[in-house]
Amino acid sequence: MWKTHEMAIRAGDIAAGNLAQAMAQHSGDTLKAVDAAIISVMDRLEQDANYLHQRDKLTLTLKREMDNLPQLKLMTVIDTDGKLMASSNAGFTQVSELERDNLAYHQEHAGAGWYISKSAKVVQDGNWVFLMSRRFDHKNGEYAGMVLAHIDVDFLLKYFNSINLGKKGSVAMLTDDGTLILRRPLIVGALGKKYINSPIFREQIAVNNFGTFSTTSKLDRIERIVGYSRLEQFPLIAVAALSREEVLEAWRSSAIVQGIGNGVLIIMLLIFGGIIVRQFEKQLQAAAKLSQLSAIIDSSEDAIIGVSLEGIITSWNAGAEKLFAYQAAEVLDRSSRLLYADNDVIASAAHLDSIIRGERVSHFEVTGLRKNGEKIQLSIAMSPVHDGEQNVIGASTIARDITQRKQVDNMKAAFISTVSHELRTPITSIRGALGLLESGTLMELNPRALQLVRIAHNNSKRLTGLVNDILDMEKISSGHMRFEIQRVDLCALTLQAIEANTGYAQERQTSFVLIDYPRSAWVMGDPERIMQVFANLLSNAAKYSPKHVQVEIRLKHEDEVFRIEVEDHGAGIPDEFRPRIFGKFAQAEEHGEKNLGGAGLGLNITKNLVETMGGSIGFESESGVRTVFWFTLPAAAQRGGDLATAKN
Repeated sequence: MWKTHEMAIRAGDIAAGNLAQAMAQHSGDTLKAVDAAIISVMDRLEQDANYLHQRDKLTLTLKREMDNLPQLKLMTVIDTDGKLMASSNAGFTQVSELERDNLAYHQEHAGAGWYISKSAKVVQDGNWVFLMSRRFDHKNGEYAGMVLAHIDVDFLLKYFNSINLGKKGSVAMLTDDGTLILRRPLIVGALGKKYINSPIFREQIAVNNFGTFSTTSKLDRIERIVGYSRLEQFPLIAVAALSREEVLEAWRSSAIVQGIGNGVLIIMLLIFGGIIVRQFEKQLQAAAKLSQLSAIIDSSEDAIIGVSLEGIITSWNAGAEKLFAYQAAEVLDRSSRLLYADNDVIASAAHLDSIIRGERVSHFEVTGLRKNGEKIQLSIAMSPVHDGEQNVIGASTIARDITQRKQVDNMKAAFISTVSHELRTPITSIRGALGLLESGTLMELNPRALQLVRIAHNNSKRLTGLVNDILDMEKISSGHMRFEIQRVDLCALTLQAIEANTGYAQERQTSFVLIDYPRSAWVMGDPERIMQVFANLLSNAAKYSPKHVQVEIRLKHEDEVFRIEVEDHGAGIPDEFRPRIFGKFAQAEEHGEKNLGGAGLGLNITKNLVETMGGSIGFESESGVRTVFWFTLPAAAQRGGDLATAKN
C-alpha cells in the first residue's frame, strides 16, 4: 500500500511538471507573436523617419497588427517625450505611469531589445494587462521612442483555466528576478511581490530550467506539489501547482478498496493457493499501469501522449485526438511511429533512447502525420515517467502544432535572404569606392572630408558584417550551410586566428596572447567555420576588454575533446542577460556602456557552428573581474607524424 502511495506522489510530480511545461510553451508562443507584431511596426518607423508623424497611417498599421492577435488589448507608439503618437484604440489618449516605466527603461538601457513590465496592473478599461515593448531609434542611432503592446492577462488565463488543476490548484508566472506578475486564483496583494530571497527560488527555480518540488503556500497555507518551467526566449517562469491533498484523495479511496480486496484475496489465497497468487500479481501489474497512466494529463489543449520504452502508445488525450485526428481506440497499443513522417521516425527513436537514460528532451521539431496523411510541423517535448522505485517505465510526450508558425518563419527567412543578397552587391561597391577615397588613390581630401569618408567606410564595413551574419543565420536555420569536416591542427589554426584578428585588437588598444596549449592538438572540424568561431569570440573579447589589458587564449585536452578558452578582463556579463546570451539579436549593456556595435547575432551563429561540428559552447563570468567564453571540438585520432608537425 505504501508503495502505491509513493506512486501517487510521483504521478503528481510528473503531472505538475508537464503542466508547467505546457504553460511555458503556450505563453512563449503567445509572446513571440506579440514580439513579431512590435518588430513589424518598429521596422517601418526606423525605415521612414516621417512615418512617426503620419498619425492616420500609423494608427491603421497598429490596428492591422492587432487583427490577428486576440492576446492584445492595445498597441501604441510613444515618443521619447512621453507623447502618444498613435494608438490602436481612439479612446486611449493618455500615457499612464505604467507606460512611462517602459519608456524610462528603454531610455536607460540602449542595448536591450524588448522589455516586459514587472507586474500586471489595471488600465483605463479595468482589464488586467502586462506590457511588452521595444525601442526604436532615429537613423543616427538616437532614441526615438517605443512601440508598446498591452497583453491581455485574461487570454493567458483562458488557456490556464482549461487545465484541470483541481479545486485547490494554482498557476502563476514569475519574472527572472522572482517578481509575481500573474496568478490564478487571483490574490491582488501578491502581484508584484518579489520571491528572489525565497530559499526555494534561489536554490531551485533560479538555477534550473525546469523541475518540481513540494511546499506550503504562505498565501493560503495549502500544501502543494509545484512544477516550474522557463520560457525559451523570454525571462519568465511558468509555475503550476497541484494540491497534495487532492493528489492523494484518489489514492486514499483506492487504498480502502484495495485493503478490503486484499483481505478477501488472503482468504481466497488460503483456499485456492497458487492460482490466487498469480491473479494478485496481475492486479499489481495493473495498478502499476494505472499509476503510469495517471501521469498523463488528459485536460490540456496540447497533445499529451504516453509511450512505453518500446515506443508503444499507452495513453492518448483529447488534445492528441484533435491534433492527429485519431480516436484513442485507433492508436492505443500501436507504435508511435505512425505519428511521424518517414524522415523523422529515426529522430524520434533517438530521443526515446535519451528518455530511457533518464534524460529530459526539450523542444525539438519534427514533421508529424495526421490520420488523413496530411503533414504537420510539430514542436515536441518529452519527459521520462518513473515508477515508485525511480525506474524509467515510459515517456510523456507533449506535441504542439507549429505549422502556421513555420510557414511564417519560412516567409520571413526567404524575405531576409532576398533582401540581404540584394544589399550585398551595392554595399560591396560602396565600400570599395569609399576605400579608394580614404586611401587617397583618387584624390587628396581635406581633413574634414577625410573624416566623414572614414566614418562612412567603417559603417559600410559594419553593414557588410551584418548582412553576412543574417545570411549565415538563414543558411543555418534552413540547413543549407556546408561543412567540410576534416582533421585540423588546432594549434596552427589558433595562431592563424590570432594573427587575422590582431588588427581589430590594435584598434581597441588591446592584444591577444596564447598562454597555454598542448604539444599537439588535432580536432575534427571545418577550418573555415572554426576561424569564424574564433573571429566572433576574439572580437567580442577585444571589444569589452579594458585598454592595454591582454586577452588570454588557452587550449586544453579534456578526455575526448579539446577545449578552447578566450578570457577578457572586462566588466563581465550582467546576471539578467546570461540566460539569453546565445539567442538571436541578443545584446546587453555592459555596466552602463552603450552598445558597442553589432546586431546580436554573433554568439547565436557561433553556438550553431560549434554544435554542428559536434562540440559544445559556454561561458563563465565574474562581475568586474573576467569573462571566459569556451568551446570544445572532438579530438581527432592521433597519427605518427602529428608531434613532428607540431614541432615544425
